[in-house]
This record gives sequence, structure tokens and C-alpha cells, in this order.
Amino acid sequence: MSLDSLNKWLTLLANFGVIGGLVLVALQMNFNTETMRLQNDLDLNRALSAGELAYMGDSTSIAYNNALFHPEQLTEPQLGQLWAYLHNVMLAAQNNWLAYRQGQASEASWNHARKQAASFISFRAGRIWWDHDKFEYEGDFVAQIDDELMSMDPLDVERVTREMLQQIRDLGPSDGLAATQTR
Repeated sequence: MSLDSLNKWLTLLANFGVIGGLVLVALQMNFNTETMRLQNDLDLNRALSAGELAYMGDSTSIAYNNALFHPEQLTEPQLGQLWAYLHNVMLAAQNNWLAYRQGQASEASWNHARKQAASFISFRAGRIWWDHDKFEYEGDFVAQIDDELMSMDPLDVERVTREMLQQIRDLGPSDGLAATQTR
């Protein structure tokens, strides 16, 4: 093999190296762009959540429990709190879904978030809220939450919560710290 032939082969290999390097740079730029888009989506959802958290105040649990156990007693302000609370839960779930879709959250994490989000809206009033609010979310996300809801009984949350409350009430009165210190 002559020196001229060796130079041609080395030049060809160097050109392949340059092309490979350019491909890697393009892939990295695409990844960075997708990461920035995801970050922008997450930042928007966090900003929306912050506003809703301020609106919900410290009595959201009363609104949630009225919607769960006494929907006929739910007031307009409580409906607003419930709406903000459930929307906040769904924004957090959608953030996880966006990260999962971009490969930045695990499938196990998304499965957990999907089940949790659906369970928060699986009760009767929650499903009515979802029917009115789901248009605000991306279609694939909505379809996955809807699929999860299909497997849930709307009365399960109410039933389980009532059973748990009764079991706790059945414990009876407690002497608190004094009872634990005498042991």
C-alpha cells in the first residue's frame, strides 16, 4: 500500500468521523430543545399551581369532605376551592406525564402518578369536575386518566374513608402522652 493510498483511507475515515460528530451534535441540540420545552411546560404548570394554592387557603379539606360526603351542602366558595385543589392535583400528574413522555421520568413513576390522580377524582363529585375540566389537559393524558377511572368504583373513596373513620373512632378516647409514659 502506497503512502498516497493510505492518505486517501485516512481522509475517508476522518470525514466519517466529522459526519458522526455532526450527527451527535444535532442529536444533543434536539435533546436540549426538548428539555427546554419540557421545562417551560413544567414552569407554567408550577405557576398555575402556585396561584391555585393561594386561592385554596387552609380550609380545602372542608370543601373536599363536603364534596365527598355531603355534596348537597357544598357552597360556591367551596366549589372554587375544590376546583383549584383538583386542578392542582391534575397539573402535578400532567407534569409527571410530560416528563415521562420526554424520557425524564420512569414508567413506574408515571403509573403511580396516574393512579393517584385518578383516585383523587374518582368520587362522584370529582368525576363531575373532571367531565367539566378535562378539556384543559392534553388528549393523551386525558385518555390515560379516563382509562384509569374506568376501573374505579365512584363510591370506593367514600366507602373506604367512612370505614377508616369508623375504625379510628372505635379506638375510643385516649389519654395521649400520659398513657404512653406509664408503660
